[in-house]
Amino acid sequence: MFKAMVSKELRETVGIAALALAAYAVVVLSQTGISLLPWLTPSYPDDRIGPVPFVSDGFLYGFAWVSVPFAVVLGFVQTAVESARGTWLFLLHRPASRRRILTVKLLTGGGLYLACAALPILIYMGWAASSGRHASPFKASMTLGAWLVWLSVGGLYLGAFLAGIRPGRWFGSRLFPVLAAALLVVAIQVVPWWWTVGLGATLALGAWLVVDIFFIARTRDFS
Repeated sequence: MFKAMVSKELRETVGIAALALAAYAVVVLSQTGISLLPWLTPSYPDDRIGPVPFVSDGFLYGFAWVSVPFAVVLGFVQTAVESARGTWLFLLHRPASRRRILTVKLLTGGGLYLACAALPILIYMGWAASSGRHASPFKASMTLGAWLVWLSVGGLYLGAFLAGIRPGRWFGSRLFPVLAAALLVVAIQVVPWWWTVGLGATLALGAWLVVDIFFIARTRDFS
């Protein structure tokens, strides 16, 4: 049963993940000097002198522009699409509890986002750490900003997931979790002392959204 539920979630989200990976590839390649699109200017000229990777180049902006819609669309597809197709009743009447069904959805979707979004950071990090790639020295600590975006944008996934299962009008209170998560994610990016304040706020945001997701799933009438 568990494998079947995971397989279902992956079948329904693999297309979104594939598009996100393709967009991440364009972002990474543009930062390494290979421009696949005419409006993307490579950060590094042929002589390898250019902005410092992860610090003063355009990677974080490109990474965020891909990660945000990826996380939001992924969360909505796993929940709002079920409502649109009227398949919640079928799912919730399977021989598994609501908590288990929602847990599988969250673990599959959240794991897919975290894995796909971590891949471009690791690839670009490997490129930046290789000798002869650019004129500046490289340290792993330079990637902390990218990991901050990676982790905090996961809150947008949870916010979209929660909005997808909440009752209410789409142009009313239903989208409140997404807007609240977006505001908190932006605030987290600018707070000082990331490892204390920022990380704590990120974990608190995630915990609040997960608790609310299970509360709505337990109390809502999906008929």
